[in-house]
Parts: sequence; structure tokens; C-alpha cells
Amino acid sequence: MLEVRDVSKIFFPHTPNERVALDNVSLRMAERDFVTVIGSNGAGKSTLLNVVAGAYRPESGRVFVDDRDVTKEPDFKVARYVGRVFQDPMAGTCPNGTVEQNLSMAFSRGKRRGLRQSLTRAKREIFRKELRALDLGLEDRLSVDVGLLSGGQRQALSLLMATFSKPRILLLDEHTAALDPARAEHVTQLTETAVDRYGLTTLMVTHNMAQALRLGNRLIMMHAGRIVFELEGDAKKNATVQDLLDEFAKLKVVTDRTLFSAAEVPRQPTPAEPTDEWPQRPSSTSTVSDPDHQLRDP
Repeated sequence: MLEVRDVSKIFFPHTPNERVALDNVSLRMAERDFVTVIGSNGAGKSTLLNVVAGAYRPESGRVFVDDRDVTKEPDFKVARYVGRVFQDPMAGTCPNGTVEQNLSMAFSRGKRRGLRQSLTRAKREIFRKELRALDLGLEDRLSVDVGLLSGGQRQALSLLMATFSKPRILLLDEHTAALDPARAEHVTQLTETAVDRYGLTTLMVTHNMAQALRLGNRLIMMHAGRIVFELEGDAKKNATVQDLLDEFAKLKVVTDRTLFSAAEVPRQPTPAEPTDEWPQRPSSTSTVSDPDHQLRDP
């Protein structure tokens, strides 16, 4: 289904700023596998998703979807097989288009396009049915510009757009991190439902370790561009957040235990918080309490 074979990705090669983002990474996913990916900032999590999506071309290695080598295919061609939901609710939709226009574009993914009318009565009924399942009232707002929706509504819409065309691979890049706790839980539940309903093969990056244990049948931990720890089956079902913290501690990633507490409510990232691609500069005065066991750089 999905195979990442010996992939390496280097940013700014042969310069003083050279950084190895992926170091000979290999990952095989069978059909309907749901793999959650955790790791500190800069571990290579989002880079891995970008390579699979065709946004980055690796220096070495290959990426296969259904035994098709997509390593050198541009992202717009890979999008025929891959659906993706980003962390930023603004990124996965066209804000100046209406809800029904956005859905129509997603509905046509991987299909032959012609000059036929893109929005028909039959399509609108399909869209209303799918939107009704989101339980956000969007089925009555088909003609509303997506830019006028709330962050939670847009992310739920992005998830629907990425899944209802039944892509071969679904990529989720911290897709609940920018939402408030209530909306994050709602989108998480929608994710579980969609993945199960369509039988999707899913690769999900998250900083929320409780979420990483709750979702999926497999878990991988990344560090310094490599996969350093894996869980699956009963071992994953029986694992706890503390077990994951212990694994991080072995890597000497955890240096301030005040970053973690007993609650499991998604923490809200600040606008200034760096992405996975660029590690945060260590701070000697860090005293932030992280209520959901989300690992961040110390």
C-alpha cells in the first residue's frame, strides 16, 4: 500500500546550514494501517509527510503507493492518490470559494474532468448528506464562502474533502493542534469515523501522545530524522503516556518534567511556535506546563 524505502532528505546541502531531516528512513504500511507519528520538534515528522505527498523530493530512497513509484512525481499528481489535512485550517481549503465549490473540487480528485456542469442537484444532495454527518450545520451553508467559517468548521470540512473521495493514503499533519479542546475532540472523533468508514490507510503526525495512543493500530517515534521506536497491536493498546515519556527520556529529549502533567486536553500552539521543520531554540528558563503530554523541545 505505502512503502517509504531508505529515504533521506537534506536541507541546504553542502552549506554551513546543512540539516539532515530524514536519515535513511524506511516504513511499510499495509492496507488500512493507521500509523501515528510522534517526536520532538525537528524530528522529521512533517518532512516525512511532505516526501510522501510529493512536496519534497528526497536526496535518496523511493516512495511507493500501491507498488507505483511516486518519488519523482510532483505533488499535484501524487494528490490523485493522497489526501491531506494540514495543521492550519486555512491551508486545506480555498477561502474565496463556497463550501459546495470546495467540495466539488475535492469530489473530482483522481477523476477525469471535462466541460460538464461541476455542480449538479445530485452532487449537492451528496454534499448535504456528507456535511450533515459533521454535525456542524454546514449542510445548510453550501453557498457560504469557506473563509467565513470558524477554524473548527474549516478543519472538519478539510477532513471531509480529504476523505470522501477515498484516497489511497490519508496524511494528517497535526490536524487538531490549532483547535480549541472541544473542536479538537470533535475533529478527532470525525477522523476515527472517516478512517473506519472508508477503510483508509492513514499516517498521522501529532504532538499529543494521548491522541497517538488512542488512534490507530501502530505508533512510531522519530528522533533526529530516524524512526527510533515502534509499537503495534496489543503493545500499543496497553501502552501509557508515561511509557512514551520513558522512551523519550532514553533519548535525552525530556529535560524539564514541568512540561508534562496528568491532563489530556490538547494544548493550543501560539502563533510564534515553530513548526516541526525548524526546531525551537532551547530555553534555559522554560517553565511551561503542557496539559496534554505534548512533547515540545525543552
